[in-house]
Amino acid sequence: MGTPSRAALFTGKYPTRLGMQGHSIEVSERRTLPEGKILPQYFKEMGYSTYLVGKWDLGYSRWNATPTQRGFDHHFGYFNEYTSYYDYLSTWKIKGKEYTGFDLRNDKAPSWENVGKYATDLFTEYAVSTIQNHEPSTPLLMMVSHLAVHSGNEGKPLEAPQETINKFKHIVDSNRRTYAAMVSKLDDSVGLIVQALAAKGMLQNSVVAFISDNGAPSVGHFRNWGSNYPLRGIKDTLFEGGVRSVACVWSPLLVQSGRVSRDLIHITDWLPTLFTAAGGDSSLLDLDIDGIDQWASLVYDLPSARSDILLNIDEKTRNAALRLSNWKLIVGSSNNGSYNGYLGEAVLENIQDLEYDIAAVHQSPAGQSIRKVSYSPIEMEEYARIRSRATLRCVPNGEKNPCDPSSNPVCLYDIPSDPCEENDLAKYFPSVVRRLKRSLVEYRRDLQPQIEQEFDIEKADPKLFKYTWNPWLDCADVGCTS
Repeated sequence: MGTPSRAALFTGKYPTRLGMQGHSIEVSERRTLPEGKILPQYFKEMGYSTYLVGKWDLGYSRWNATPTQRGFDHHFGYFNEYTSYYDYLSTWKIKGKEYTGFDLRNDKAPSWENVGKYATDLFTEYAVSTIQNHEPSTPLLMMVSHLAVHSGNEGKPLEAPQETINKFKHIVDSNRRTYAAMVSKLDDSVGLIVQALAAKGMLQNSVVAFISDNGAPSVGHFRNWGSNYPLRGIKDTLFEGGVRSVACVWSPLLVQSGRVSRDLIHITDWLPTLFTAAGGDSSLLDLDIDGIDQWASLVYDLPSARSDILLNIDEKTRNAALRLSNWKLIVGSSNNGSYNGYLGEAVLENIQDLEYDIAAVHQSPAGQSIRKVSYSPIEMEEYARIRSRATLRCVPNGEKNPCDPSSNPVCLYDIPSDPCEENDLAKYFPSVVRRLKRSLVEYRRDLQPQIEQEFDIEKADPKLFKYTWNPWLDCADVGCTS
């Protein structure tokens, strides 16, 4: 989950209103999440213990910008956009020179003793241990922000235990095989955490949300060999392959189980939605947020309370996109249009020939734990139906009128009927184009210019902080020389 999306998750506001649109925060960059109350602080005020496990990626030039100063009681994880899966070294090339530093923290202290342990397992063990040692009478907010399946350093972008990789010998491509192993370890993590909640007697009063914020970087920068097929585009584009992602929410508080929804929900919605689910009074939230409380929609199987989503406005690259009901408008290109023609890629190996093992899902740790506390547990036969309903398909033999945002003023799509964005309708619905353009103009009025990137690599050089990436502007640690 990149900086702009994390900013939206924590604040409930569009990144454009924070100046956080654009690139993720890089090492030695002064930029941090702007001041203001964020998600964990709301939960602390309700008496919750708050934990962040894994990625922060919202700036750490000063200690007061780090997780334990922004509402989390504890943070076990890393500050940067990525680190490596075993040695926790994060390497960046700045002005032609490479800088490498250790990036794994237990609260504020570097956690050198965990070098050699696989990141997904390590974060899972910490989460499970926290649950096991937690006093159930105190409510718990735990955000497990895994490194998986983000790519790591150049040279070894994908890593997984060899015994897990060996489970996927039927996958021909070695990178895809490792990627599958990384996803498998992530699945294991979910199962173990849900199992721990059940064993502690906490699951029956929990809300478990498994969410993402973008599609896979199938090619290009930070490539991880994930596939968004059949959707068009990749991470950092405004096509559906870049902005559309899956989410799963489970709780015994939900009236209907096994529901599949394609209604609109935005990452800003999680703050008010989870706040309400936790018993919070929505009137106590910042009234200036963009997030919409979707809890009633989730609980009672009602239509989404949201009708539009600002996907992005980037005033520097001069591109933007907006959803309004079924319509989506794209203006201009991201990444200089490099991936405008990228239409996704089918996995041509024999994976589709393997029978989906419904029994394995049903008997998984998460499956067993959830059935024990569910009021209306899902029967094994229902899994196939749910999976089929959740599978997205392009309309076969549908109309195809391609649109390249680099050469066309705008591209307009009817997403429910054309999720793969193959049929541009801009010339057929000029009134819709005008309406969506007006909406973009309205959103543009609230846009805060991107916070300028100021770099201090000479002051932030890890060698000044015992070879760790460390807050440098406070100069409070041993080794700080400025």
